[in-house]
Amino acid sequence: MKMSIQYNARVLFKSIKRDFTTYKRYRAFFLGFILEMVSLTLGFALFGGAYFFNPEVLSYIGLAESDVFIFLLSGAIIQLFSSVATWAPLNRVENDIHYGTIEAIFVTPASRMSYLLSTTITRGIIGFVFFLPLYVLTLGIGGVLTNGAVIGYTLLIALITLISNVAVGLYFGMFAMLFRQARIFISMTHQLIQFLFGAFLPVQGFMVLHKGFGTAMKYLTLAFPFTYNFDLMRHFMFGDKYLTLIDWRLEFIILGALTVMYFVLARVLLIFVEKKAKKQGLAIL
Repeated sequence: MKMSIQYNARVLFKSIKRDFTTYKRYRAFFLGFILEMVSLTLGFALFGGAYFFNPEVLSYIGLAESDVFIFLLSGAIIQLFSSVATWAPLNRVENDIHYGTIEAIFVTPASRMSYLLSTTITRGIIGFVFFLPLYVLTLGIGGVLTNGAVIGYTLLIALITLISNVAVGLYFGMFAMLFRQARIFISMTHQLIQFLFGAFLPVQGFMVLHKGFGTAMKYLTLAFPFTYNFDLMRHFMFGDKYLTLIDWRLEFIILGALTVMYFVLARVLLIFVEKKAKKQGLAIL
């Protein structure tokens, strides 16, 4: 057991080192990752300056029209770090399919879980290093830079977002192993998740369309970690005036439970993928 943990840790750190080497060697790729992060954050900030909510929607979340800018900025932060967690394993799989190296992962004793997790950790580290000054700048524009607690708590939620969505990234990565040309389907699914679970419009806002539909959407979205990421970020960004879906303390507990549950399920599904890979030799790729 001890040797297994040590070996998996070694695979994980070696894979992280490989990713950093890749970023260093392919600078255009690294620059593209940084520019994507900058454009997403600033794009949401600019969008928020001209965005308006129906007053009835604002009444459901306890905010004013002047808060929409920060509301969308908080959505951009969550989308940024959830995207790191969800897209990194898929990108790793597609790159190894392209270079013809993925089959080696399945015919050696290397940890497949460590293989998929390593790229998420690498991108998360780089994301935090380059995101922090950009985040401070946008908070300054939004007028909440003076509140150190806001900065600290929201960065903590960003880290929690990265961790809680790792399992989703594992699902996407495994889906790419099983099916050809899966990126379009995965991209559509990811965008739908972002839209329905609070990136652009609060989940509470669906109540405006239809009360029954809004209630159903609320309980549906509470089964996924994305919802709590958005809701908790806005709770710490706005304080008690923001009306969360349920008590924010309970949201933390449920988010932790969902993170563990989805990760365990991802591990079980990975065993299935491994068996199929060994049986078919990944010819499905």
